[in-house]
Amino acid sequence: MPALRPIILLDIDGVLNPVVRPGDGGDEAGLWLPEAKVSLVRRLAQCGRIAWVSTWPADQTASLESQLELEFAPLRVTLTLRAEDSEEPTPKLRSVRRWLRRMELAGEADWDAVVWIDDVLGPDAREWASTHTQPVLLERPGSAHGMSEVHVVAVEVFVDA
Repeated sequence: MPALRPIILLDIDGVLNPVVRPGDGGDEAGLWLPEAKVSLVRRLAQCGRIAWVSTWPADQTASLESQLELEFAPLRVTLTLRAEDSEEPTPKLRSVRRWLRRMELAGEADWDAVVWIDDVLGPDAREWASTHTQPVLLERPGSAHGMSEVHVVAVEVFVDA
């Protein structure tokens, strides 16, 4: 059993890099992952609860969730991005902090650590991580190739530490 039970904040674009596929018979287009990425996400899900940190709409992430067939449906971080957020090194940081705080206040934060995997994590995210009340692991894959084995192994080592 892992030593830590983190919430795994997972970006989609630049991390999973899904392909948009047209829907069948007039259905909306859906997101699709190659089997190698599906395997990596499933391994992450064994380490903790996944929460999407993405601007993709819920109907699009639903197609990913259907393909992933995870035991627990991923949560979704509410992103309320303001114009000034785009000027920050980590544009999603304000929304992530607010969501984590709201989940804690609502008694729904059943995790004891945070893993955030995003291709846009700046020094402000590292500063936040160093002062957060729980252990935090930040993983920043290169956006061209996205998440790989090395990132998942880092998460596995973190939760087993």
